[in-house]
Amino acid sequence: MKHGTLPIMRQVIIGTSEMETASKELRSAFGLAPGFADPILETIGMDDETLRVGGEAHLELVGALTPEASIATWCAKVGGGGGYGLSIQVGDLGPFLERAEALGIRTIADQVVYDHRIVQLKPGDLGLLVELDEIPDASEWFWDDIEGETSENPLIDDVLAVEISSHDPQAQAEKWATLFDVSVQHIDVPQIAIGERTVRFVRGDVKMMTGIDVQVAEGAAPESPQVVVSGVTFTLL
Repeated sequence: MKHGTLPIMRQVIIGTSEMETASKELRSAFGLAPGFADPILETIGMDDETLRVGGEAHLELVGALTPEASIATWCAKVGGGGGYGLSIQVGDLGPFLERAEALGIRTIADQVVYDHRIVQLKPGDLGLLVELDEIPDASEWFWDDIEGETSENPLIDDVLAVEISSHDPQAQAEKWATLFDVSVQHIDVPQIAIGERTVRFVRGDVKMMTGIDVQVAEGAAPESPQVVVSGVTFTLL
């Protein structure tokens, strides 16, 4: 499914200390074809695999290639794995960076990657890594020209929502709402819309993405309504 409305939550990133195991579990659970790697991440000691989910969304696994990589420290801190970050496509970084500065959200990277400017915001300020990717054309994404394997009978075909835990979910929701210039909605828990997808905020002991809602493909019949991979609970809707 393609929504085509900016901003777009393009990639949901899961950190893991067991890349091979997590990859097998993810592909087996959802009938997804093997993914592809971003060669740039290898230069900073990160292993990764990106799997397409429908026409717009992606699930990405990241792990450490060396013990010195920052992702290795993060995985150890959270017990082996968990929800690590989001890549969100925006049309113009300017307003987002102005709002981030006003909120005291720090920038940890600001660079050009594959001819597009990207900015990464400090995980401690938002509960996870948020990467904003400036690509004004909503029909374009970094991986459009990569010819990967196609999932023949996928169980899922879209990512619908993510869930972020923290000690103060209302405060987190308000911070995210200001950053993305949207309002906080309350449907059981505080939540915001990022384009056509949802971010929910729940109470938890650790600042981290703990849940992902995925859309069951038409005609598919999941054996279970929930699947846990690398510490993240997937809910099939």
